[in-house]
Amino acid sequence: MTLCSACAAIELHKRGAPGHALLRITDTQRIKSPSARPITVSTFSCPTCGARWVYRDEKNVDNQGWSLEA
Repeated sequence: MTLCSACAAIELHKRGAPGHALLRITDTQRIKSPSARPITVSTFSCPTCGARWVYRDEKNVDNQGWSLEA
C-alpha cells in the first residue's frame, strides 16, 4: 500500500504525535488490568489511501503512539 502524503507525515511510535484531519476513528478500547496501568487503543482509517492506523496511549511504555495496523 502506498500512503498518502498526510499519512506518510505521521510520526510513528511517539505518544502525543498528531494524526491528520481526514483520519476516521473506527474503534476505541480502554483496557484495564488489576496489575497494570490502563491502556487506550484506538483504530483509525484513512479515506484517501486506505491505511489502517492504531494509536496506543500508555504511559511509561515503549511502542506507543501511532503504528500501521498489520
